[in-house]
Amino acid sequence: MKTKLRKTYNITVRLITFVFAAYFLYDQIFRKNDVLSLLENYKNHSDGSGFLIKIFLVIILVVVNFSLETEKWRFLISKLEKVSFWNAFKAVLTGVSVSMFLPNRTGDYLGRVFILKKADRLQATLSTILGSMAQLITTILFGMVAVVGLYPYYFDISVKIYFWGFLGTVLSSLIISFVLVFAYVEFYAFTDILKKITGKEYKRIKKYAQVFSWYKTGDLFKVLLLSIARYLVFSFQFYLLVKAFGIDVNYFNAMLLIGMIYLTMTIIPTIALSEIGVRGSVSVYIFKWWLTLHGQWTDSSALQVLTASTSLWFINIAIPALAGTFFIFSLRFFRKENVTAL
Repeated sequence: MKTKLRKTYNITVRLITFVFAAYFLYDQIFRKNDVLSLLENYKNHSDGSGFLIKIFLVIILVVVNFSLETEKWRFLISKLEKVSFWNAFKAVLTGVSVSMFLPNRTGDYLGRVFILKKADRLQATLSTILGSMAQLITTILFGMVAVVGLYPYYFDISVKIYFWGFLGTVLSSLIISFVLVFAYVEFYAFTDILKKITGKEYKRIKKYAQVFSWYKTGDLFKVLLLSIARYLVFSFQFYLLVKAFGIDVNYFNAMLLIGMIYLTMTIIPTIALSEIGVRGSVSVYIFKWWLTLHGQWTDSSALQVLTASTSLWFINIAIPALAGTFFIFSLRFFRKENVTAL
């Protein structure tokens, strides 16, 4: 009876998850026409120099992007359970699907840990969070580089007060960067910190607190490097799309602007669906400031930037999420050892 109930519960929750993910994807892409209407702008640039090559390269880099994320999660989760690259890849895509209707990508954790066969779900979630932390730190690091790099364009550093402000920004960025990286690669010490803070109560959380002690400095440094590599990939995708749609900006300056965009988006709470609007608005605002400063802003620039931003969302989130819906039925929400708990 328990086995039948477990199967019934699994099928029910899988169906509900699938329906939610599929509906939100359909609503965003087809009913609201946010993506389809902007894709019409492709026609105006399809004859541009290297347009098809840039779009093709962006699509190819999607595989690189998710392969890096897969390897990162697979490495972290290997402390609990050995997972093949293909199964880890499916888990990552499923996580993108579930994240479509949950805030701040929390669905990434649910979509991934429920594909595991034996590992404790909470321990697996904590391991997965370490990967998300590395990606967040990477975004902050590049964001601070962007703040430092763009500061002289926003403030005249020949003025004494702004010059000292610039030095303060550089120093603060260096200190924050060092603290973030050091704290992350030494995160295994967090287990001992919890032990000292909780005292006698530590035994109640020991099973989960000890997860952080499994990852030594070298392990977390590897995770951080994979996160940096992934950031460089999807930032380069953004740059290629911006160039494809006619925005005249070199790679270095584009990376500063993109770094500022991602840093801003990190601060704003979103769900994956609403992210398309947030990403577009932030991208237009920041690129408008830059292009206006250099006398390059035109009436069509907003549409160009918005199309590039939306295309990146569509290619890096919507399509992988659509693919991930097919793997939702591989999720094990209920297992034999714990039938009643999600």
